[in-house]
Amino acid sequence: MENNHVETKKKIDLTYYRARFSQKFGAMIIDFVVFAILGLLLFMGAKGIVEATPKFYEINHNLEVAQVNSSLYIYSSDRDRVEDVVTYINYRKDMSSAEIETFLTTRIYEFFDSLPEYKEELENEYLESISRSDLTYNGNPYFIKDENGEVVKNTEANIPIAQYNNNIYKPYIDNIALAQFIIKTPNVLDYQKFLSNMLFFVEIPVGVILSTTITFYIIPLIFFRGRKTLGRLSMRIGLLDSNNYNVNFWKFTLRFVIFLFLEVILSVATLGIPLIISLSMSAFSKKKQNFHDYMLGIIEVDTYGTKIYKDKFEVSKEENRMKLTDFNPTRKF
Repeated sequence: MENNHVETKKKIDLTYYRARFSQKFGAMIIDFVVFAILGLLLFMGAKGIVEATPKFYEINHNLEVAQVNSSLYIYSSDRDRVEDVVTYINYRKDMSSAEIETFLTTRIYEFFDSLPEYKEELENEYLESISRSDLTYNGNPYFIKDENGEVVKNTEANIPIAQYNNNIYKPYIDNIALAQFIIKTPNVLDYQKFLSNMLFFVEIPVGVILSTTITFYIIPLIFFRGRKTLGRLSMRIGLLDSNNYNVNFWKFTLRFVIFLFLEVILSVATLGIPLIISLSMSAFSKKKQNFHDYMLGIIEVDTYGTKIYKDKFEVSKEENRMKLTDFNPTRKF
């Protein structure tokens, strides 16, 4: 009797199913939470570093000095910061309406005195703004002109002082005086521009770019098989190239660059339009691909019960390990 040993190679079937939109939506929610938390932490870190620089300290200090000197701002010891007088008054609960009125009107006229070259112009603008015909209480104007043509309070109308505070003095400071302070006080506009540039061109971009890089590039490099973010890992989604293999490093890097510059950064300047277009493509296009995947022929697949292979050599190597031996006994008489 002879035994014939026949070795056969078990073929690996590379069949995948596209990830459902519900899966992808769940992954997006998880990734957004990760991105938001990282972005906030990195923004705070970048802000701390920027504010520790001598240049920032100097500019911010000069601005605060100008603000306090204008009388439209005051240092609040309770909150250890310089804030506008309206915000300061709104937090105060120990002042009567009459005290608040005196405080606000005094501050307004001190503001005029802080800019002597514009004093007359500012005062005339103020008197015009508070004596407008549309500023009335129960049909009575807040201010009227006396026999000398001067603007005075309409005492005969018995308008509560709190109404003057809330409808005349506070709105004037918030809507007119603070803007005039920035425009007319020397160097203040430059100080504001510098601080705004630090916020919008350094602090926020650092937070957004670094959190995007960690969430959508660094983490997928760690979970390299399928290039999974934490969201895709949770929802069992992987990325495949057009040959049904794992997306290689260079193509994945190019994918991230397209995503970062053409979708994330461009969305900051266009109110999210590129991201909306990309998400719409993912939901409604024929192959359910977002923009950066469509550009590179990458698809998102359901990896439940399946494995993503790096390349054909890995497939061949695994097939060789899975060889089966058939025993075909025969009898010889």
